[in-house]
Amino acid sequence: MKEVDPQNTSRALAFELWMKAPMPMVTLMKTLDVTPLVRLSQKRGYKFNMLLCWCIGKAAAEVEDCYLLPVGDKLMQYDRLAVNTVVAVRDGGIATCDIPVSADLEQFDQVLPEAHRAGPGERREL
Repeated sequence: MKEVDPQNTSRALAFELWMKAPMPMVTLMKTLDVTPLVRLSQKRGYKFNMLLCWCIGKAAAEVEDCYLLPVGDKLMQYDRLAVNTVVAVRDGGIATCDIPVSADLEQFDQVLPEAHRAGPGERREL
């Protein structure tokens, strides 16, 4: 991770608006046909949510701007990405976990179950 000058990136305006926002948040909405993921899930026994997280991470890894995030009042460029997941736990609470993005589906599938081992309100980074 390294600090970058926002003015030297394609994110200059977004960074400026982010810094002035009282509660900065980004929400992306897109309607997707997930039929191929449902079929792959059924055929290979993968969990649908794992496949969805893997696809999101794989797509984000190809977008250079996804590696740039504000931290405090600075813009940082990361070397790696993670998919943040929120998992409901048995007692009704939630746990969150950052799962490192991997181009290898099998490797991603092996790491994801660790998110389910987090306790209520616990945050895990794998």
